[in-house]
Amino acid sequence: MAYTGASTPSVGTTSSGTLSRDIYLDTLQHFTRNLVFVPYLYTQTIEGGTGGQFIIEGKEDAADGNLAAYTAGTQVTVTAGSQDQRIINLDRPQYEARRIDRFDEAVAKYDVIAMQIRQMSANLAAKVDRKAAAAIEASSLATGLAGNGNGTVVVNTKLPGGVAAVVGAQLLGDQIAESIFAAVAAIRGSDDMGDVYVTLNPTNYSYLVQSTRATYAEYTDGINGGYNTGKVMQVGGATVLQTNQNPSTAGLIALAFTSQAAGIVKLWDIQTKITEQADFLDAKLVTASYANGMGTLRSNSAVSIKNV
Repeated sequence: MAYTGASTPSVGTTSSGTLSRDIYLDTLQHFTRNLVFVPYLYTQTIEGGTGGQFIIEGKEDAADGNLAAYTAGTQVTVTAGSQDQRIINLDRPQYEARRIDRFDEAVAKYDVIAMQIRQMSANLAAKVDRKAAAAIEASSLATGLAGNGNGTVVVNTKLPGGVAAVVGAQLLGDQIAESIFAAVAAIRGSDDMGDVYVTLNPTNYSYLVQSTRATYAEYTDGINGGYNTGKVMQVGGATVLQTNQNPSTAGLIALAFTSQAAGIVKLWDIQTKITEQADFLDAKLVTASYANGMGTLRSNSAVSIKNV
């Protein structure tokens, strides 16, 4: 069986230095990007098939449609209900594989296999979270089904990077807070009263912390955060989250969503496997893989906040 590529755990990736020195002190693990989007989205696991079907119930209580006054002695008028579907298909499995030669593992002073597994698992997890973020953004641009609302884009040119961007962290934070209120109002206006989450990159999050509309003016931690903790818990009823996984779409500042904005169909979760290869002198083949699909569910439950 042929394999392509090679793994070189004894060679420095940047420096090309030898990592099997006699004096070994410690391994400094990389900083892993935490999952932010995936834990909050509607997820269903399937045992077979190529995807999943979600039935979207029609929204008919926004007006007095299909209602009629009854006239004595007449037959009732029958009307049709409304419903539709969202199909989320599985994508092809994603994987990463590394082969560790027995000699390289033996001469290394650090735990080679543990590092490979950490790196591969973190890489795949980050990919899954970016995929979830993209599905939420797509939902905010989608058209609703069967009377359920469309996605929403809140545009505020005073936000960071906008043509009319205000100057200073506090004022930028005020504009972000104002836009979050507008996003939450759009979701609530479609009758979705579920928990709302807003994701910001660390820079924009720091502006929000410095906003007088988000934290206490005395600069100490309170119920909603403060200057000393560098945290803000909620704005406009939405839980605020930091992430480096927001889509890189031009002008995108934040995403606001509830759990049913997008869905995840999962065949198998991220899993790792180690097998020995006798034809490579008992080298170890380490693989990590997952299989899932993501897509829009309720577009009215997703909002993009942009500066353009």
